[in-house]
This record gives sequence, structure tokens and C-alpha cells, in this order.
Amino acid sequence: MSLKSLQLPLTIDTSSADIAADFYVPALSVSIRYDRGVGFFSSGWLRMVAQGLLPFAANGGRARIITSPILNEADWEALQMGTEAQIDPVLRAALARNLSDLERTLEEDTLAALAWMVADEVLTFKLALPQNKLDGGDFHDKFGIFTDAEGNQVSFSGSPNESVRGMTNYESIKIFKSWEPAFAPLVAADASRFERLWGNEDPNVRVYALPEAAREQILRLRQGERPYPAPPWMPATIRDLSPGYKPARPAIPAHITLRDYQEEAIAAWFEHNCKGLLEMATGTGKTITALAASARLYEQEERLAVIIAVPYQHLVDQWREEAEAFGYRPILAYQSKSRWLDGLNHAVVEFNGRYRPFISVITTHTTFISPDFQAAIVRLQAPALLIADEAHHLGAERSRQNHPHQIPYRLALSATPDRWFDDVGTAALRAYFGETVFAFTLEQAIGVSLTPYYYYPHLVPLTDEEMDEYEALSVKIARLVNQEDVEMQEALKMLLIKRARLLNTAVNKLQTLSDLLDQETYVEHTLFYCAPGQIDEALRLAGWEKGILIDQFTAEEDPKKRQQLLSDFASGNLQALAAMKCLDEGVDVPSTRTAYFLASSSNPREFIQRRGRILRKSPGKKHSVIHDLIAVPPKALDQESPAFQAERSIMRRELQRFKEFTNPALNKHQALDIIWDLAEHYGLLDF
Repeated sequence: MSLKSLQLPLTIDTSSADIAADFYVPALSVSIRYDRGVGFFSSGWLRMVAQGLLPFAANGGRARIITSPILNEADWEALQMGTEAQIDPVLRAALARNLSDLERTLEEDTLAALAWMVADEVLTFKLALPQNKLDGGDFHDKFGIFTDAEGNQVSFSGSPNESVRGMTNYESIKIFKSWEPAFAPLVAADASRFERLWGNEDPNVRVYALPEAAREQILRLRQGERPYPAPPWMPATIRDLSPGYKPARPAIPAHITLRDYQEEAIAAWFEHNCKGLLEMATGTGKTITALAASARLYEQEERLAVIIAVPYQHLVDQWREEAEAFGYRPILAYQSKSRWLDGLNHAVVEFNGRYRPFISVITTHTTFISPDFQAAIVRLQAPALLIADEAHHLGAERSRQNHPHQIPYRLALSATPDRWFDDVGTAALRAYFGETVFAFTLEQAIGVSLTPYYYYPHLVPLTDEEMDEYEALSVKIARLVNQEDVEMQEALKMLLIKRARLLNTAVNKLQTLSDLLDQETYVEHTLFYCAPGQIDEALRLAGWEKGILIDQFTAEEDPKKRQQLLSDFASGNLQALAAMKCLDEGVDVPSTRTAYFLASSSNPREFIQRRGRILRKSPGKKHSVIHDLIAVPPKALDQESPAFQAERSIMRRELQRFKEFTNPALNKHQALDIIWDLAEHYGLLDF
């Protein structure tokens, strides 16, 4: 087809026709060149003529646009990104990926499409500024020329700008065809005039390429489509012009009813100016609470950018599922930056330009503190919210150096926010996010959002060889325990780790586990928490010797395999899972009925997280059972020896862990009786 095949009228106006659909789209569809001089350009125009731009680009079409330097800020950033991509192959490749789905991109992410077409020189822009006798005025002309592959041309002139508003005002244009003798001179004159302007040959108009325009600082950037509220008869946003398009906006879904304590948590956060830490036990619905808080904040602000940072990749997917139910359409930022960086940059540009009222990104803590991610979000303009899941991780030294202080609203989530043996990190975390504004303990949660449980501690004696090694390590530890030298402290740390490993992998734990499994009529929905190097023994014992259908859940399994394991465990196709630290945070295994702790930890965060995993509610689950296998040190140590005193301080921490597990248990007094003798031996009955 050619321009001659089109039934174009002599004039067309917005009252009697749709100029975009009836003129621009068909003319672009059959053209290979489009030259345009226009007073005002807006990327919203691209969406309106998208159906014509698709074949125009496929035809190898090239458009040259001269416009005034009065641009929307978001449009200008997209134009700059496109021009930078012309000399940056990495950025160009990232933008070019949109080509395979240009139609969707024009509809949903117009600025990304604009940047791509500038990068690929489908669109080339220059900015015009009157000078000399026109100095102080604006470039306000509005004319254009279409050219097809046969050399036929159509020129037009009239009042509409290349903008959304230009199509909603009463506007009109006159159309001239080169193959009609009466109008051929007019078409030629328009084409010649455009070339003079493009070549910077008009003495009273200076034309700047985009990089030159940036250097000369001739821009007058708008902060929105118009400096006043949109009239009621006009669309509120450009996106609303797209049939069926529904921009992402967070809202609490109808099927979710917040618990009273979740409402209290949100109210407390708002009372502290939307800053603070929610110290809520694992399994109490921190994710739902945070997403609901973001929806309430959006209602208040009417626009919002949300960053959600989580510790692990599998949690990105879990948060995405929950967030989508709240109306989110998040960018997932982890692994290779080529998968997310371009989309995040464009989302920031569109949010700052008020093209999108809501954007969101879910990322891992590792990606969150990376230079590329930080560079993208530093440009975010308020209102913006950072939600940090398992926020204690972000108190680490490297993480706290990258807390984005330009984000005004902050919500930290953690059952155990204080960092173990890291007062500096804890203080930095609370200084950035704020203090705890709401706490909901495990004791409060039991019977509400968590199941009751029975706790059975089992004291496991060390073998003679283990006792000898344990005593030797304790003596060395005693010599170093009060040393302040840095090297001595590091040596002490290594000895403590070695002794903890000895206790965690005590040989008799496997025999005790074997005896406990023999007492079970049928094993189902059971977790085994193991130490490194112990998991193979647990698998052999449970699988080969006891005939239990069991598999391992470790860092070695890929995400797809992990998901299948969890699915099989929940359905009962697997009776048990043997895990190490992978189940400490974020992995939902609510069907767990029984857990065996072969490896204990004096780190309160780790054992609290593990217990929370086990107590989650599940259909038909009335209570949970925890078996804690505790390797006990020899009682033969001289109570006056330095080794005993060092051991006593270690046991004080261990007994605190027992107390944490015992007090909320259904069999509290039975459990206390088991460890009472141990506490008495060390003179720690006040634990």
C-alpha cells in the first residue's frame, strides 16, 4: 500500500473525526519517513498512534521531529536514555529487547518504547529555539510530511500538537497530496522548509541535537502534562486513554480480613509517621500486614513507589504472589541486572513524571545494596516506601552503608530485629527504620495465628572420646576468654565454633533419634534440622533404616526442586525433610507436625525462626511437637576450674534457649524437670 491508496480528506478536525485513528495511524502505516515540526511533544501521543508506529517501524521507517525545548521531565529522561544507548551497546541491547514486544510496550510502558525507538533511530529529535528577531519566543509551528516507498508525499498543517491534549481539544488540520498538481508546490515547500530547519539553516531558529541541548541548558521541563488539575471531562492520566487499561494500584483484597493485632500494628506505624519496626513472631502474617500498610499509605498519598527487600531469592517469588493479590505488578530485581535494571529505570522515570501513580519492585538484600540498584532508586521522588523483610540482615556493615535516606517511609519486619553480638548493627538498623512501634510475641500468637506445641528436650551424653575433646577445648577456651588481644579473640571464636560443632554432631544424637523414631506409630510431616556434615547420616537413618520417605532440603537444590519438595511434603508424598539453615527464614512449611532439632543454636534468631516455621497453622493441625536433642558436657569438670567457669557462661545462654522454648509449651513443667538437674549443677537455677 502507499499514501495514494488512502482516502484522506482535505481537512479533518477532532469534533467530526478521530485524528489519530483516521489520519496518523493509516499514514504512518504506509510511510517510510515522517518529518514533523511541532510546538509541543508528549510521549502519550505514541500510545495513541501505536497501531501506525508498529508497521512504520517494521517498514524501516525513520521519523525526524523538531519540537520546542518545553518537555515533560519524564519524556526528557527517556529521550536522553535513548540517545545514550546509541553509543552504549549494553544499554542499547537492553532497550532493543522491547522490539519483540513493541505493541505491548507502547501500551504499558510508553517511555520504554520511546527510549528504544530513539536508540534505534526510528525516532530522531531536535529541539528548536527562536533567536535573532524571534528571540524570546517559542517554536510554535505545527506541520509535517509523510513520505512512502514510492516517493509520494502528504504534508499537513494545523493546530494539534503531538500530545494527548492535542487530540482532546477542538483542533483541525489541512492535508495536501503531492500527486495532486494543485497541491504539489505546497507539499514541496513544506518539505524544503523542514530540511532548512533540520539543517540549522534558518537564521532566526537555532536547532539543537539532544546532547547539545542538554549541554546548553535550554530546557524548560514540565513536572506533568499540565500545571493544573485535569478537567472532569478529560482523562485523569494518559494511561486511562487506553481501552481496558487498569494501572496498578494497591488495595486490600476483599477476601482478606485483617486480624485485630494487624490493624493495631498498622495504626501504630502510622502514628509514628510511617516509620518503624514491627516485631512480630514468625507465622503471624507480617507480609499481609506490610502490604496492607502500603495500601493504606497509597490511599493517603494517592501515589506511591514501594521497594520490598527480602533476604533470599525464593522469598522474592513468595512476596510477589502475595503482592499481586494486593494489586501490585512488581518488577522482580535479582540475579542478572539485564533482567530488571532497564525496567526499573523506566518505572522510576514514569513515576517521577506522574505517568504512573504506583510502581513497585521486589528485590533481594544483595541486589538492594548493589550500586546499580542504588543508582536507580536514588532518583525516586517522594512519596516512596521501603519494606524490609527479615530486616535484621540490613544491619550488617555493608548493608547499613547503603540505607537510602531519600526514602521517607520505612517499614522493617522481623521476629528478632536485634542482631546477635552486634550492638553497632542493631543501633544502625533502629536509627534508620525507627524503634519497634508494635510487638506481637509468639506467646501472644499461639492459639491466634500459631498452633500450641509440646516441647521435649532430650539430654544426650557425649562419648568418652567426645568428652576428652570437649574438655581439652574448654581448657583452651578458658585461657582465652578474658583476653582482649584481637588475635586472641579470633582464636577464641574459632575454638567456640569447633566446640559447638562437636556438640551438634555428637554421635549419640543419632542413636537417640533412632530410639525416638521407634516410638512413633507413623512418621508424617516431619522436619529434621541437621548440622553441616550430619544430614547424610540423618537421611541414612530415617530413610534406609526406618523406611521413611525423606529427602534433603539444602542450598544445593535449585528453586524448582525446592518447590517440588515442599509440595510433596505438604501433600504427604514425602513424609519428612532433612534441612540445614535453608528453612530458618521465609520458607513456608505449615503442614509440619513434628520437628527434631539435631543441631541447636544459641543464636536466638535462629531457634526462634525455626520454631515459628513449625507452629504455622494448617488444616487438621491441632498442635506441633518439638524434640530438642541436646548434647550435654561432662559434669566431671572441677567447679573451681577456669574451664568450668567458661562452661558456665556458655550454659547460661543454652538455658536461656531452653527457657524460650519451654515457657509457652503445653508441657512446660514436664520440660523444666528434664533440664533442672543441669541448671542446678551449674548453679543457674535462676535461668
